[in-house]
Amino acid sequence: MTETTTQTADAVTMMMPDPAATTGGEVATQLGTELAINTGQIGFTDAQRAALRQLGIEDATDGDLAVFFHVCQTTGLDPFRKEIYMIGRNTKLTEWLDNGEGGRRKVERYVTKYTIQTGIDGFRRKVREYAHRNGDTLAVEGPFYCGDDGEWKEVWPGKTPPVAAKFTVIRNGEPFTAVAHFDEFVQTNNIYEGTGQGRKIVGQEPNSMWAKMPRNQIGKCAEAAACRRAYPNEFAGLILTDAAQPTVIDGEVVEQHRPPQRARGTSALEARAAAAAAAKAPQPAADDTPAVAKPLSEASRRKWLNKMFALMGEGKAPDREDQLIVIAGILDLDTLREHRDDMTDDELRTVATQLNDWKTTGALEAQVTELINAWSLREAAQADAAAHESAPAEQGDLLDGGDQS
Repeated sequence: MTETTTQTADAVTMMMPDPAATTGGEVATQLGTELAINTGQIGFTDAQRAALRQLGIEDATDGDLAVFFHVCQTTGLDPFRKEIYMIGRNTKLTEWLDNGEGGRRKVERYVTKYTIQTGIDGFRRKVREYAHRNGDTLAVEGPFYCGDDGEWKEVWPGKTPPVAAKFTVIRNGEPFTAVAHFDEFVQTNNIYEGTGQGRKIVGQEPNSMWAKMPRNQIGKCAEAAACRRAYPNEFAGLILTDAAQPTVIDGEVVEQHRPPQRARGTSALEARAAAAAAAKAPQPAADDTPAVAKPLSEASRRKWLNKMFALMGEGKAPDREDQLIVIAGILDLDTLREHRDDMTDDELRTVATQLNDWKTTGALEAQVTELINAWSLREAAQADAAAHESAPAEQGDLLDGGDQS
């Protein structure tokens, strides 16, 4: 086991950037801009809301934003410095609705649920503020990593992730140690198999951030847990902990955190129908000779197709049928094309560009899965409607349709 020595409070100041200690209710007023949240403010201003939309919570309700503002104000953490986040995640809800015939049918839809989480910089800032407020001496040790042998190391050289990470916060000479096991904290993406209604989850794998930087991620989880153990009352309620979601996130990378840009289930179909109708409506021309995109050469078209196929694969849609569904969803088509390259040059550009935009915002897999799920719901609804129309009429229906004279 690696031996370490207790650091002094002055040493910790060097290890942890001093974020200009503030108490709860004083949120980053040192920014000196219109983004600063001032004492006595009762909600986010228009400028602050605009900035928050750029951080990916443009679909949040006023109620969600009110809760987020309250947490920011009471904790003193600044969302614009990426010390605290409100993160939207797609959540599937199942409801049982009356089918009008004395039975019930299951309806699944997706909604965006928001949780408030604190970045590791927020933990580091607050633990120093609490120590300063209480006059505590503060030191830290770690992170350390171990494998199956249980031997703790400062450096983990292996290519495989460590089994666990350990971090210690020393408050007034008393150590508060937390151990975070990788398999309990790792954030994963689903692995799918099959297509259409037969598509199912067959496993899970670490998301891109946990796959790329497993030591960094699990180390931060241990550090945050140690901070909570050292100051349990102060950190209580600071974040909404969910075992299925990460409690600590990076300032640079936020995976699958953008809220959905499309409606779910039947709402998606209505939105697409409205979009299609708007597209077909006559539009005022700004010029008598509208610009026409230059046709793609055979080589250029092949490059666009290859780019589209690569993005489909990154979005966990490697199968032909799933790709046809994604193409239909992006182009607002009512039926699937027979071939994946059965598109005009403009349609191909549209599909590839949309996929690339989703990848840039970190929402590629979520949006692709959304399109596939929406199409499956549509097929199920159409099948139910067809079965209902072909079913024999009830006796009461025949009587109601008879001659009332």
